[in-house]
Amino acid sequence: MNKQLSKTRALERLRLSKEILAPKQSSQRQKLFKLHSWVGFHLALLMSLVLATGTIATVSNEIDWLVHPALRASSDDAHVPWQTMTDAIKKYSPDSSVLSLEALEGDYLAYRARVRDSKGLQKYIYVDQWSGKVTGTTSLLTVQRFLRDLHRYLFMPAVLGLPIVTSMSFILIISIYTGLKTSRNWTTLMTRIRLTKGIRVLIGDAHKAFGLWAIWFLVLMIVTSIWYLVEFGAAVSGTRFEPDRPTLSAQDLESFGDVINTPATSDIVAAAKDAYPQLKISSIRFPTRANQPITVLGMTNNLILRSRANRVFLDPQSLRPIKIQRSENIAWVAWINEIADPLHFGSFGGLITKLIWFVFGLSLTALSLTGVWLTWKRTKTKAVSKAQYATMPVLILALLFGYFSWYQRYIPSFEPESEMQLTMLKEDAITVSPMLGLNQNKQALGHVRFLISGDGGRPNIKKISTTLSVDNIDLTDAHKLKLARLSNVSVAKVIFSKSNLAKADSITLILELYSGRRITLAWPLNLSSQQIADE
Repeated sequence: MNKQLSKTRALERLRLSKEILAPKQSSQRQKLFKLHSWVGFHLALLMSLVLATGTIATVSNEIDWLVHPALRASSDDAHVPWQTMTDAIKKYSPDSSVLSLEALEGDYLAYRARVRDSKGLQKYIYVDQWSGKVTGTTSLLTVQRFLRDLHRYLFMPAVLGLPIVTSMSFILIISIYTGLKTSRNWTTLMTRIRLTKGIRVLIGDAHKAFGLWAIWFLVLMIVTSIWYLVEFGAAVSGTRFEPDRPTLSAQDLESFGDVINTPATSDIVAAAKDAYPQLKISSIRFPTRANQPITVLGMTNNLILRSRANRVFLDPQSLRPIKIQRSENIAWVAWINEIADPLHFGSFGGLITKLIWFVFGLSLTALSLTGVWLTWKRTKTKAVSKAQYATMPVLILALLFGYFSWYQRYIPSFEPESEMQLTMLKEDAITVSPMLGLNQNKQALGHVRFLISGDGGRPNIKKISTTLSVDNIDLTDAHKLKLARLSNVSVAKVIFSKSNLAKADSITLILELYSGRRITLAWPLNLSSQQIADE
């Protein structure tokens, strides 16, 4: 009897405790739901932009394939040698030097060469890896470049844009946590989409189902985004996750002499294969700085790693291996760093995984947009919130930086209408041809382009300077002097003031070579005031 009474009292206490606690549990759930709605509604514009651009970026090369026929490769039995492709590029654009040649993500995409011509302008030239024929050109501003930079930086300098974008990962964490804590019967929600209950119920069901099915994808995006933020923070503090790249010493550069011989692409490939037999070459990067080696990148059996995880650095003249970087030997932080991009964009499995990432990316974008709609339907508010106002400056900055900074990098710099070639001068193995820029009226603009070539290769230039003189007295040092080291020629571009150009009776170029030699060349100038453009 006493046992039965004790049991009854215990059950009654349990029932009362549930009644007391129930309102608190409900209140806690309501708070989480309000937080979930607030985050999704007030930060939706920025979040949707990041999600949508990242989603489309996964198939951006394929969009370029649709837009630009130059990217379309044929599909024959075997790839042609790398030498055949570089020969085809040289024949197609004799004035250009190849800065890099690389395979893109898929055999249906032509190989892409980044080239710079003797005027300093860069573009892409595409070559079919199956036939060895050039398929066409594009500017550096492709759909792929546009979407990747907008998604990663919002067109801003990295110090501003990257932290803003990657901080969205913490918003996703809040959304996942609050969404899961306020949802019940997950298995039911994952499969329930009611079509006959009205548009609001339909979209609500789809919102919950998409969110539950995409949890793995959300977690992956969060982890990789936080990693990008950690990588950025380390770089700001002076720490690089990427293994060190070797450079050539002053002794190496001095040993090259006046001219660095340009090796054949076939010899570069052979040297890289001898140094790293397991390497499946996917990219060759040629030196653009005096102390830079030739870099050959490629894949091994680990397809989830980027090609830059495996590299062979070669002496640009002797093709001696300077360093061999194998993915299995790099530090763990560098290894993780090399899988972040393939996992974030789904490129590791080719078109199939990219399409899977694209579908789930669309789901995340739909989650953001449907969440806004559902919150709006519930609150019926049309007023712009303080949080939404707070994100406006970010979007305005993205637009401003996008046009005035980012886009300007891809617009060709001003080039003279025509040029007048001054006398070609040669000293030993170095030949210099000055080109004086003219406007449409054949008047000098102050732009001078020096084409500096070497017998059998690239001049081994350490330092360059140029001046205008009158009666052997220097008028001024040149300003905006730029030197581009290309594979077959070096190009120095300089701008003089037109007033000094009108006074000058000669122009002088001074070359200091790593071999220790100093070459001074001078050209007479006899320009009347009518031959010089107005200031």
